[in-house]
Amino acid sequence: METVTISASISEKKKVEFFQTIESLLGIVKSQCNDIEIRVKDDNSLMIEIIFDGKAQMERIFYNNEFTIIKGTVKSLCKDVIIKVNDSIVSHN
Repeated sequence: METVTISASISEKKKVEFFQTIESLLGIVKSQCNDIEIRVKDDNSLMIEIIFDGKAQMERIFYNNEFTIIKGTVKSLCKDVIIKVNDSIVSHN
């Protein structure tokens, strides 16, 4: 199993735009991975956890159009974005 975790802070004003984009992709994304969970806490901290069968599936799918749009959406609408693969940071901005 490979787990990708995206954490960030999202402003209240940008939540609607974020969820509109994510909702339009969620069906496709769910069919390509084992599980995806999106949580926003009361303090506006965002956590997206995506679980893949293994490294090959993750590498093949995590860089496709839908996942690239999700990552781009998070990076453009959020701050303090951290992307981890199995607890190792692969991107931080």
